[in-house]
Amino acid sequence: MQLPLFDQTARFSCGSCTACCNQPWRTMIEADKALALDQHDWSAYPQLRGRQLYRNPADGRPGFYDLAKGDGNRCVFLDTDGLCIIHKELGPEAKPAMCRQFPFLPSRTWTDDRVSLNFGCPSVQQRRGQTLIEQQEDIRAVTPTSNRPHKGSSVRVPLDLTTTVSHEMYDVFIERACDVFDEAGESDIWSCFEILLDELELMRNVPGARRATGDSANSEVPVATEPLSVRMLFAATLFPDTLPAGRTGQMGFLGRLTLMPRLMALARRSGGYASRILGRNISIDAVMAHSVESDLDPESSQLLRRYYRSRLWQRWIVGTRLPIIGGLHQHICDLNAILFLARAEARHAGESRLSTDHLRWALTGVEFHLANQSRLYEQVLKGWLKGRLCDVSLARRSLRIFAPAVTSAPQ
Repeated sequence: MQLPLFDQTARFSCGSCTACCNQPWRTMIEADKALALDQHDWSAYPQLRGRQLYRNPADGRPGFYDLAKGDGNRCVFLDTDGLCIIHKELGPEAKPAMCRQFPFLPSRTWTDDRVSLNFGCPSVQQRRGQTLIEQQEDIRAVTPTSNRPHKGSSVRVPLDLTTTVSHEMYDVFIERACDVFDEAGESDIWSCFEILLDELELMRNVPGARRATGDSANSEVPVATEPLSVRMLFAATLFPDTLPAGRTGQMGFLGRLTLMPRLMALARRSGGYASRILGRNISIDAVMAHSVESDLDPESSQLLRRYYRSRLWQRWIVGTRLPIIGGLHQHICDLNAILFLARAEARHAGESRLSTDHLRWALTGVEFHLANQSRLYEQVLKGWLKGRLCDVSLARRSLRIFAPAVTSAPQ
């Protein structure tokens, strides 16, 4: 088995902040581990007496249950001292695999496996702790890799819906992207994305790019450039924040039919909803109208640079589940979600500047609930949304929603 590569810029050591144990997300536990909980005597913990410890999985996934919640969003097994009761009583091996793995974030590329970190963790955001290389044995023990062979570097990589590039060109672009998002750079976060969008447009015309032929090249709806496309992508990204705690983005046919009115409301960027991430009602109109200074402070900019460099280094989304342009555009949509939630926090506090604390809190929410979850692009209006993700001109329009040169009023 090929050993995974570790992000050399990442650091983490658990600070027992309990942020990962006090979230509205679901914590899935393997069926055998859940059933083992029934065999243990929990009488020493009054908060567990008479409580249901787990329930059927919200997404119906076989072989798993969802751990119950205690007060608010706290995991029922989060003790008053901030430690995990399962860990204290039964040992680390008895904990759910997702708890043991967090915040280590694996990705599988066409040529290797890579491990970086989930930026929902405050210690990761502040780069506290050991390097991943120093923890590699422990990380391998909780982050399994597949025995399946990789596709290899001979595979053609989709650039958009109709064009592919060589794996060598793809690697060059990713290396360039990591350089652009280097934390020591001087360009703002929007300029970094603009640089990469410029280079992707150039890639479509180089000799190594190939246009698809036959019916497959025309299998998607033609891409339009109307503002509704950008609005719908913003809405699709933010939509999971409107779901009640315990619900998932996966839904059946009837659920999809009821989805459109809520999506359209988000696309209009007006009205309000109960934010799962922020734990309160949000007025979209008020957030969009709230005046904030257009630039980000250096610490916030550096944090976002590290976040996107990590994702691009992992090939997370870009070039794997989506074509390269679509993947980069999805990162831009996530940026807009981060900025929207940060603006909501600034408005709630009556402040006119997005502080690093606002950005950290928003990034935590986006990482936990949006960036690492199933996307609406894979369920609802699949071809239509994916087609617009792969349009560079629309990616530029998405990038301008909260960019400094644009006013805060809806377009």
